[in-house]
Amino acid sequence: MDTIDQGHIEPRQRKHSQVKDQSSDGTAPSVSGPTFRRLSRVEPRQSIQYGFAGRRPSQASRRTSVSHSSQGTQKPLVIPIKMQNTYRMEPKDKFNPNRVEKIMKSVLESYLDGESYEPKMCANLAQNLSEVIKSRVKDLGFLRYKLVCNVIIGENSNQDMRMVSRCLWNPETDSFAEAHFNKGKLYAVASVFATYFE
Repeated sequence: MDTIDQGHIEPRQRKHSQVKDQSSDGTAPSVSGPTFRRLSRVEPRQSIQYGFAGRRPSQASRRTSVSHSSQGTQKPLVIPIKMQNTYRMEPKDKFNPNRVEKIMKSVLESYLDGESYEPKMCANLAQNLSEVIKSRVKDLGFLRYKLVCNVIIGENSNQDMRMVSRCLWNPETDSFAEAHFNKGKLYAVASVFATYFE
């Protein structure tokens, strides 16, 4: 009989424990032989989550793939330029209400001439008019001014309306302008408030 070196036994050639069908008294099987424990081979099961047999991929391989993919998409670091403070306490060009009122009247007449009052249409039109007026006033170049523009459109049915506003501001630098339109069944009131931002 050939002898096998115990150091070079392959996994499939291991000797399993022997189980007898019946013991000597006929009650239950007993285990005999030099190896008491049973050697069982773990079958790889189908993984539901990953769709293949065996272990799931390691976290380390995921981390390296992420780090490789993020290396090519890095943006160059941009350092913002800090400007020195000019310590300017009043504007070079003050807000001119007369110039602004002319622009507001021309915008109201060009957009509202020939329109009739419809609540949904006028609600959208008031928002659009306030954006148009604000952008045209910004084009005049009043630097360091914060602008707020309000437009109210309503139905003209011989009613009385009063619009009032109060502001807490510096009267030397801050100001406002207003314009109104009244024609047919439609009226509109537009106002622009300009506050100087130091």
